[in-house]
Amino acid sequence: MLAFLEILLESQFEVVASETEGEALVLTAKRLGPDLVVLDFSLSFLEGLGVARQLYETMPNSKVVFFSSHEDPIYVTAAFEAGAMGYLVKQLTVDLAYYLDRVLEGERVCCPDDLQKRVVRSKDP
Repeated sequence: MLAFLEILLESQFEVVASETEGEALVLTAKRLGPDLVVLDFSLSFLEGLGVARQLYETMPNSKVVFFSSHEDPIYVTAAFEAGAMGYLVKQLTVDLAYYLDRVLEGERVCCPDDLQKRVVRSKDP
């Protein structure tokens, strides 16, 4: 999946590194200072959240987007609480670059768009 994602993004973004381990990802991100970090929950769910928190706390100018196969509002809520600016469901995100551009412009995004609304509703009493 990582190789496919790189190929997909290379035509519109400068991909500066790829990592498969959480600790290595944080170290590489700190060294390179990317504008955007795309995380996948194939790192374990908790490890991915920990990486997102570390990046948010130590590199607030780098935006984090989760690219996940999980369409559960609980995952979305956890990702945003960890500091992510985006949560994209792999099998439902047709135009990845569109959403990543929106995140780079400072917008918080979710795909499918109504997934974020389901999160808000699930928190209401």
